[in-house]
Amino acid sequence: MQLARILRRTLQVGCLAVLLGACLAFLPSAHAQGGGADTEKWLVNDAEMFVAINIKQMIGSEVMQKGGKEALQGLINGNPQAKATLEATGIDPFKDLHSIVISGNVASAKDVKAMVVVRGKFDLDKLHSLAEQVSKKHPGELKLDKSDTTNLYQIKVNDQSSVAAFVDSSTLVMTPTKDTTLEAVKTLGKKTARINKDLKEALTKFDGSESLAMGLVVNEEMKKALGKIPQTAELAPKLQTVTGSVKLTDAATTSLTVNTEDAKAAAKLEMVLKQLKSLAELMVLNNEEVGPIASKVLEQTKITITKNSVTLSLKVTKDLIENAKKGKDKDKDKDK
Repeated sequence: MQLARILRRTLQVGCLAVLLGACLAFLPSAHAQGGGADTEKWLVNDAEMFVAINIKQMIGSEVMQKGGKEALQGLINGNPQAKATLEATGIDPFKDLHSIVISGNVASAKDVKAMVVVRGKFDLDKLHSLAEQVSKKHPGELKLDKSDTTNLYQIKVNDQSSVAAFVDSSTLVMTPTKDTTLEAVKTLGKKTARINKDLKEALTKFDGSESLAMGLVVNEEMKKALGKIPQTAELAPKLQTVTGSVKLTDAATTSLTVNTEDAKAAAKLEMVLKQLKSLAELMVLNNEEVGPIASKVLEQTKITITKNSVTLSLKVTKDLIENAKKGKDKDKDKDK
């Protein structure tokens, strides 16, 4: 499906940037806010989708301070390659990585516009030195180039290439081509990007306190794809945008909102989502592994409608997880 290829390409650029931004070839898989007007300065022109991850807010949240940070540090310490790479680059992932913003235009598979911005605190000399070492060992995966005074890093993963460069010691940018990366180095953060009007409206839904924020314009390409699915065929022409967020405090509060053209379409969408929720509850009912936890999560998932919008929301607390685990343990005891 063309839509799937477009989305996959945009996300591939994002993943490549995370690889480089975290330390130029590590990660196994200046501060921009999680959402809001400030995000516009870090988006690609004509953007129809974005994902903003506020790493600094995540690390500072209560849930991370009460065990989450130690768990992540344990994962890093248990991975010799990751630990060695972080030491070589001088990057402290809990202090030096501030945010990641991924944006793109999914209108055409032939002309994909995508950009990823990683903001933080980087030692450019150390990172470049490490990049030189990696490029010598793995020339097929990382190549170094230069344009005037700008160092360029071409990364290739699964036959997909992207080019990254540092705007300064606090900003890394990556796009699919050398020319677009060099253009971003000149203009990024200096002016508001030219973006889709519906996405611009979606940005007003965020206040900047989100740990993660996302927005997506449901364009004609997507509407055509959704129109081929029986459950969404009637709704597809009425869909406008999708926004979502995760806020980490002492819990994880998530929400996903679908905005439609009118109240009638929103009511229809609400009915479809409630039907899907009921189906999901039946499917996990007899699943011994995930049943108790999934049932609790589905039980706490709320579906609400406000004028032309439908929202799914869930607050995951420590008590919710512990109660779900207790339910799972009780089921195991019954089977003995």
